[in-house]
Amino acid sequence: MLVQFKFNNFKCFKDEVTLNLVASNYFKDEPTNIYPTENYSIVNSLAIYGANASGKTKLFQAFNFMREIVLHSANNKNNRVWQNDYDPFRLNIETIGKSSTFEVVFLIDDIQYRYGFELDKDSIIAEWLFRKKTKEVKVIYRDDDGIEYNKVYINRKIADNLKDAGMIRNDALFISILSVWNDPLSSRITQWFGNSNVLSASMNNYLGYSLRQLDSPMKKLMLSMLNGADLGIEDMSPTEIDFESIPDEIKKMLPKEAFEGKIYNGVKTIRKVYDSNGLVVGRTELTMENDESYGTTKLFALSAPIIDTLKNGKILWVDEIDHGLHYDLLVAIIRLFHSPKKNPHNAQLIINTHNSGLLDAPNLFRRDQIYIASKNRYGESSLKPITDYGSTLRKNSKLGYLYRDGKLGGVPYLGDFDSSVISKEE
Repeated sequence: MLVQFKFNNFKCFKDEVTLNLVASNYFKDEPTNIYPTENYSIVNSLAIYGANASGKTKLFQAFNFMREIVLHSANNKNNRVWQNDYDPFRLNIETIGKSSTFEVVFLIDDIQYRYGFELDKDSIIAEWLFRKKTKEVKVIYRDDDGIEYNKVYINRKIADNLKDAGMIRNDALFISILSVWNDPLSSRITQWFGNSNVLSASMNNYLGYSLRQLDSPMKKLMLSMLNGADLGIEDMSPTEIDFESIPDEIKKMLPKEAFEGKIYNGVKTIRKVYDSNGLVVGRTELTMENDESYGTTKLFALSAPIIDTLKNGKILWVDEIDHGLHYDLLVAIIRLFHSPKKNPHNAQLIINTHNSGLLDAPNLFRRDQIYIASKNRYGESSLKPITDYGSTLRKNSKLGYLYRDGKLGGVPYLGDFDSSVISKEE
């Protein structure tokens, strides 16, 4: 489970920001929505609000950037994959050319780990890993002076061989390289990052995943989710494209994996056909891409990631989850993660949204599950939990009203909007 994520100097975030999932003891009379540990409890979901261009999406991109470096930097040689995506804050001379820091705190089998690194546009400057059961113990520490590691937790033979052979590149994380060589703890750390998935607002990075699951046992659960949303789809199946029919110039653009399996290019849905008396007289085939609504396609695309996350206790970040989905459906999806029955493995959901109605939903969010993203006049984004608003909030405060009224920040100032639009004279 994710406990905390913090970073600085990345995209629109100049100063350090922290996303903290530790539940506050102040809200004991609020809905639970938490996973208790020996020392603290962790919330099962977070919602980030904010105006357009306030930094909500960039927050998700920051975590995904860290995730990608952990998973792939060991294979980064000569490709500069993460360097091409590195984007420090560019609106202030103090940060141009400066380094950035990323750190996460998380639990594996109820043991707390704190892992992070510092980097610039070319290389890893520092890296650290700490383990905490009763007290925090240093496992890995790397800086300009070299690499230290705790032989109790890191395989000595693997680590020494890598160091002696000069295989620790300055553009690759030590934890990633150790994982490639099957160091047990390092492999579990990278697996944790692999179990944290970030979905973009465009659906492009997960629609294909859901499509492929129609050829797996997950299909039954996906169909059940769609019909639970009253969509009336009787069956779904992927439509396959003949590989030989693909033009050669397109084949050159396909990843290597495409040559090894099936290639799908759409989804076929089955719906009932009725007569004038409302009786079922047959079935007809439709296509997801041409005949079904955007909302139906969005829920279909989300269905496999949600089911996979709940079944395997993963972490799911969904950027602008409210696009195309009805308010009641959004509430139902969030409640899945708050239900011990539906979420027995303590999966977590982190969303950003403009739907302020969710703040009014009874017993949906605790106050320590809501963050506000804002941007100042200098283009610097910040992140603030609403628990920091102090006297603005009372026990019976209506959060949706306070947010819409601008009392919590994170809403656009539109005082001159009407005068900025073309007039009759113009």
